Amino acid sequence: MLKAVVFDLDGLIFNTEDVFIYAIERLLAPFGFQYEEGVRRQMMGQQAHVSIGILKDHYRLKGSNEEIRQQVEKEFLSALPDILQLMPGFDGLIKSIKCNGILTAVCTSSTADYAEKLLNKFGYLDSFAFIIGSEHVENGKPMPDCYLMACEQLQLLPEEVMVLEDSENGCRAAIDANTFAVAVPGRHNEGHTYHGAALIADTLGDPEILKALNISE
Repeated sequence: MLKAVVFDLDGLIFNTEDVFIYAIERLLAPFGFQYEEGVRRQMMGQQAHVSIGILKDHYRLKGSNEEIRQQVEKEFLSALPDILQLMPGFDGLIKSIKCNGILTAVCTSSTADYAEKLLNKFGYLDSFAFIIGSEHVENGKPMPDCYLMACEQLQLLPEEVMVLEDSENGCRAAIDANTFAVAVPGRHNEGHTYHGAALIADTLGDPEILKALNISE
């Protein structure tokens, strides 16, 4: 029986992938580069220092990883107010989960502080028992560390925990943690593979998610 749901953040709760793509494109434009799909796929779901390293190496960008990260962050934050939205189905799903007394948490490759700010901005911070950010684990996704830590904090066995993920890297982390992994691919996840996932949902509003949690619609 599933007793808790752990959510990814970027690309699952929020459309931050749209904002991030915009920021990277703005960063690369002065150099005449286009943000390639293959590079974006490698970066998706990774911790910030890993994804920035991939970006720097592929395009041979000058400057330190931290300098590039700050440039991306500047572009990201400037675009956030105009682009950021909740992903379809999230509001209804989180309300159904909370009404049924199921525990919830967030595991993100971003920092916990960043996650708290976004969730608070939309009024959902109190919906989650805790947030595990990139700073809390040694190994980021696709390693299972964050989801194993979440299970420990929830005091539940991995098989009692549903994990919702949009990216291939995130889903692999959930699968390798032996949780009930649910892939929720977005429009930026074309070509991702989710072998081993317990369920592949269309959106967070997919009734199969509630069915797996034994929640009546």
